[in-house]
Formats: sequence, C-alpha cells, structure tokens
Amino acid sequence: MKVRDSGMPEAGYWESLFAVPLILDRMGVNPPVRDLAEFGCGYGTFTLPAARRIAGTLHAIDIDEEVMGMVRGRAAAAGIGNIEFRRRDFIAEGTGLPDASVDYVMLFNILHHERPSEITREARRILRPGGQAGAIHWIWSAGTPRGPALDIRPKPEALMSLLRDSGFVPASGPPIALPPWHYGVLALKLPAA
Repeated sequence: MKVRDSGMPEAGYWESLFAVPLILDRMGVNPPVRDLAEFGCGYGTFTLPAARRIAGTLHAIDIDEEVMGMVRGRAAAAGIGNIEFRRRDFIAEGTGLPDASVDYVMLFNILHHERPSEITREARRILRPGGQAGAIHWIWSAGTPRGPALDIRPKPEALMSLLRDSGFVPASGPPIALPPWHYGVLALKLPAA
C-alpha cells in the first residue's frame, strides 16, 4: 500500500528543502547507533548521509523500485556499501526484519499515512531494547513549500501520542526544531522489566 501521495517533486528540489546534517545531528543519527532502518527511503535524501554515520547496516525500505534503484546507484557511485535495500510494502507486509534487530528507526515524513499506528508498531517490533524511533515531519503551516495537505499533516502532539500508543516512551521533551520547515520527536523502546 503506497502512502497518501504528497506530490513528490524533482529530487534535487526535494533535497534542497532539508538541512540534512542538522536534522541527523539533532535526531541522534550518530554513533553509538549501529544498525538503522529507514521506513520510506524515497530519493535517499537521508539514506546516504545516515549510512556514512553508522558502523553497521542501514536497511532502506521503500515500495517504489524505481526510486530505490536511483538510490542504489547513488550509493554505489559514492562508495557506500553498508546499505541493504528492501523493496517492501511495510504497511501490508512489515519490514521483513527480525524482532529487535536495529538500534534506530527513521520515520521521516511518513506518518501522514492513513494507518500510521501500523508503521509505529512495526518500528517498535524491530527496535532493540533501548533503541530509538526518530520521527520528523513538516511543520503545521500553510506557508511550507511542500509537504502533505494540512488536513493529513500530523502535529507534534499527535506524533508523540501515536508513539506512546505504540508502546514508546518520549525521549526528546518538546518537539525538536529542524529549521526551516520541519520538527522532530524522539521516542525510546524501553528494555523489558
């Protein structure tokens, strides 16, 4: 099942809308993160930079084989060899990753889907105890240059509520500012008591 279409623009323009190093820094995509899953890798805006930051494997998961092929080519050209590409409908089929197999899950600009709780539950399933889910989304403003329609764009409180309802514990306090157009939240999968 493809997520609701938010009208993806040309790749270069899309990538110009993100302060990628700042976003990855503030969202904690740095060592000690070893293995990471990215739900909906799209053009690879975050895929390649995140793969350079981790020592383990980045699982790039997307339903669109064409864009994954583009990202695969970019990774090969850049000499990045720690990305495993998975063409999956992770809503209908899950990620295919084992339980408790990654340290971090990137849920970047994906939780406007009709069934976001299925995404967050799958994220929790594949996270190791103590692992984090990082969710970013477009700020809730009609003035943003892109992003899904406001009626499906989640506000920070809704993202935190969604993550809590899926068994996560908030890890970031107030929303993380990711200027100019985004915000983020971090949530933790606690070890079993």
